Amino acid sequence: MKGVILAAGRGSRLFPVSAGRPKPAVPVAGVPIVARAVRALRAAGVAEVAVVMGPGHQDALRDATRNEGPLTFVPQHEPLGTGHAVLMARDFLEGGPALLYLGDNLFGDALTPLAHALGDADAALAVKQVPDPSAYGVAVVSEGWLTQLIEKPRRPPSDLAACGVFAFQGHVLDEVAQLVPSERGEIEFPQALLRVVAAGGRVRAVTLDGFWSDAGTPGDLLAANAHFLLSLSPRVEGQVCRSALSGPVVIEAGAVVENTTLIGPVLIGAGASIQNSTVGPNVSVGPRVRIEGATVQDSLIDEGASILFPSRPLTRAVIGRRAVVGPPTGAGLQLVVGDYSVLRV
Repeated sequence: MKGVILAAGRGSRLFPVSAGRPKPAVPVAGVPIVARAVRALRAAGVAEVAVVMGPGHQDALRDATRNEGPLTFVPQHEPLGTGHAVLMARDFLEGGPALLYLGDNLFGDALTPLAHALGDADAALAVKQVPDPSAYGVAVVSEGWLTQLIEKPRRPPSDLAACGVFAFQGHVLDEVAQLVPSERGEIEFPQALLRVVAAGGRVRAVTLDGFWSDAGTPGDLLAANAHFLLSLSPRVEGQVCRSALSGPVVIEAGAVVENTTLIGPVLIGAGASIQNSTVGPNVSVGPRVRIEGATVQDSLIDEGASILFPSRPLTRAVIGRRAVVGPPTGAGLQLVVGDYSVLRV
């Protein structure tokens, strides 16, 4: 079985964080989402993995997966949908069974049950009970087998959301090749599963019980960040001076923490400088971040950002790469705000 990760989408609901890079390249608890996808597939026994990339995303995705071993990179030159992206990887798959991972998803459960679910089935998909399934593709299941799959229905016929990971036999690619664009103008892979069912084939539904997120919004991203921070094993490789640490704390090599309180779970990335501050809980600080004179909690601070003496605590903040947060220097707020930004002041 081979694995394919679809990482060509723009992730517009996560703008501006994903405005300058694909959403799968955004880090969660210090690890890019696409790297977590590779690890999930490998943990499920999938040795050969391809990543489908959109135009202009190649460098970001290669960098995000640089520590994940050999990968095959497949370009998707036009954003024509998940089905089209899968067909771009058809030569890589060589007609054999595959595990398909929509690259902006994050799972707490192992994917091994899905990888082993094919058996005598034509395909399988992961589903999870959710409070509001109307925001997702909704699966209708009878005795463990898929009967319907409806995209974002106003009145969901079940509470089972399709979780963005699928297993399928090689012949399902023939059904994908027969798809026509949907109302959204895209060739959508899940519609191939409905063609299989309509032709008398069988698609197994595998229920996941643990954490799942598609990291679609900043709030989703922060929830995923908090979840994966809890799985970190505490370690201190950087320098700590006149500081108090409580709970699970990771301080990576080259980081300097001085006169600061860290309340775990907290991750301090390599080369970061944290001074005269209180950081945590549920905060990931990227490499080479500078924080001084600040209180930060429940936040994700990306690589190279600076938080310097802000006038208020930062709570549930998502700070992008090399962004600067500081106090106003005059009577009013002074802002430089890029496209798609959100500020609450």
